[in-house]
Amino acid sequence: MTTQLIKQLSPVASQALTLTINNQEDMTQATSLLSQLNKFNDRITELKDEVLKPLLEATKAERARWKPSELQNEQAIAHIRSQMTIYKTALVNTRKAEELAITARIAPGRGNLSLNKAVEKIESLEVVEKTTSTDDGAVQFREKKALKVTDITKIPHEYFDLNEQRLLEALKAGTPTPGAEIEIVLIPYNLR
Repeated sequence: MTTQLIKQLSPVASQALTLTINNQEDMTQATSLLSQLNKFNDRITELKDEVLKPLLEATKAERARWKPSELQNEQAIAHIRSQMTIYKTALVNTRKAEELAITARIAPGRGNLSLNKAVEKIESLEVVEKTTSTDDGAVQFREKKALKVTDITKIPHEYFDLNEQRLLEALKAGTPTPGAEIEIVLIPYNLR
C-alpha cells in the first residue's frame, strides 16, 4: 500500500510545486491540488499511526516507569553540583581577596610589604585545587563566565528580547501598544 500511495502522490506533489496562482482558474486548480494533497496526508498519517501507535504507547509506558527515578537522580546531581560550585567559588573568591589585600600593601616603608615578601605571602596561601579525585571518579573544575545582573535599569535596551506572543495577546485584548499593531494575514484552510 505504501509504494502505491507514493506513486499516486508524486505527480500531484510535483504539479503543486510548480503551480503559480495568477487568476481564479489557477486558484481553483490550487484548491483541488491542496485537497488531494491533504487527503494523501490523512492517509499517510493513518498508515503511519497503525505502526507507530503501539510503539508510542510502549515508549510512553517505559518513560513513565523510569521518570521518578530519573527525576530523583537529576535532582540529586543538580544539588551536588550546586554545592560543589558554591564551595569552590567561595574558596577562589577568598583566595583572590587575600591576594588583593597582600598586593595592596606593596609599598616602601614600615607596615608595608616588599615585592619579595608579598610574593612569598601569596605563594603561602592555600592553593585551590581544580581536581578532586576518589576511587569512584573525579571532578574537575573549570572557570565559566556567568551573567550576574547588578542593576537591570542600567542595562541597554538592545539586550532585551521581544516576547512576540505576549505582545500579540495584549494587542488582541485591546491593550494599545506604541510601535506594534495587528496585521491581518489570510491563511488557507482546506476543507476536504
